[in-house]
Amino acid sequence: MEQDGYGKAIRLTHVLAASFAGLIAAAAASRYRKQVSTVVVDDKIIPKVDRSESGRTQKIEKFSHYVARQMGFEDATEVPELCILAQQYLQKSKDCDQSIFEYLANEKDSESLYVKLVDEFERCILSYFAFHWKQAPFVISQALNNQSQHKTKLQEILLAATRKQRFERVTRNLKLTRVFSTLVAEMRVIDDGGKGVMVPIELSQRSPVLLFMGGGMGAGKSTVLKDILKESFWLGASSKAVVVEADAFKERDLIYKTLNSRGHHDDMLQTSELVHQSSIDAASSLLVAALNKGRDVIMDGTLSWEPFVEQTIAMARNVHKCKYRMGVGYKVAEDGTITENYWEEVNETEEQAENSKAEQHSHKPYRIELVGVVCDGYLAVIRGIRRAIMTRRAVRVNSQLKSHKRFAKAFPKYCKLVDNARLFCTNGVGVPPKLIGWKDGDHNLLVDPEDIKSLNNVANLNPEADSICELHMEPSPLMEPGSVWNDFVLSPSRSSVQKELRKSIHKIEKLVRKT
Repeated sequence: MEQDGYGKAIRLTHVLAASFAGLIAAAAASRYRKQVSTVVVDDKIIPKVDRSESGRTQKIEKFSHYVARQMGFEDATEVPELCILAQQYLQKSKDCDQSIFEYLANEKDSESLYVKLVDEFERCILSYFAFHWKQAPFVISQALNNQSQHKTKLQEILLAATRKQRFERVTRNLKLTRVFSTLVAEMRVIDDGGKGVMVPIELSQRSPVLLFMGGGMGAGKSTVLKDILKESFWLGASSKAVVVEADAFKERDLIYKTLNSRGHHDDMLQTSELVHQSSIDAASSLLVAALNKGRDVIMDGTLSWEPFVEQTIAMARNVHKCKYRMGVGYKVAEDGTITENYWEEVNETEEQAENSKAEQHSHKPYRIELVGVVCDGYLAVIRGIRRAIMTRRAVRVNSQLKSHKRFAKAFPKYCKLVDNARLFCTNGVGVPPKLIGWKDGDHNLLVDPEDIKSLNNVANLNPEADSICELHMEPSPLMEPGSVWNDFVLSPSRSSVQKELRKSIHKIEKLVRKT
């Protein structure tokens, strides 16, 4: 089953169709390779890979060893303390910042060295995870297993071989409990802030708001939403608004929590995919319930599947007149016919219709707003992998890139369907999100001619890329002034900073060995 965004669940039962799609994907990937952009990459900056005689990846250079090599230490055993700090920083371990400061405490200008070392760790993260994307699950598992008990190859094979049986057993044992748990979670979200009242009293004086927060996985939606919630309207409304987010249901899912608690990092991706559709269904159920009640709603998702978004907007436009429920979703018939029906009007008896009509009459039409967030696909992949290491929540890189590409392509269409739209870009490092497009009422989308290139670049990226080198066609936006890769990773001052750090680190490690 391949899944993408709210509402869509495709069962790959049609072999010919799948094969044809595979040929198209292969052709597209080949086209990108032939016209690949000239991203400046020194071989030194690519993580080393050990392969078997058959070409299969056996081992990828550990992040901590990679950091040591980037800083000029070919043998990582020369700098064991630095390697420990690098690994702690990658995982954002507790007291990591304090450990780095203590490591440099006896050096002259220790505070300046601290800033430079942290910046170097960040640069290493940005370059280490810029390659070998098809091996991302291996890289994530390796990073998480670094400080845990070492697994033998046989143990890894056994875990992979028994994964299906283990997942089925947990799912079977928790199936009923999970249903009740999800229902309770939905009810709590709907009732939160309502104080037992169906619709907060201030809503009778204005139209309720449906806010779509859209953008690919790792775009930076959470960061932008924090700023949105500080605006005057949401300062008053957010406490009673219903937040619809599939990931929140996923993290509360009993099956997900049970499987994650067992510490099998190699199962992380499959665990997430196992509960993906159920979390989407729970979020959809919450969404339609909240809209039926006329509540303010914040819907946080990739918005990468156009039919679902378009049907949801159509429902929101009409929900003050009649009630809705979830439809059959995405279905493929035996003859290959595709049906997409995510929402349907509720057929009520006359008595129910009268009661419903009285209730709906008090609801005003929804005001629909859209906040889109885009960033370069390369940065999104880095953020996604880093998040997986820190939170144990992972997605496949190609699925992530597809979500960015689809949202970027669809955003101009969505703008025509909503009352208000804003587009933010999060390509910067250590700077707030930048507003690059906006639309209000019936006006067209207003954009900054230079900044809107960010949206176009994402719309044209290669979702099958295996590295930063295959992500864009010529000319590569990653080599332009202002890009993180060009200005931060390839910074001309980096080598001199590394030299300064190397001198201090060599002295510190030498002292550590003596004590």
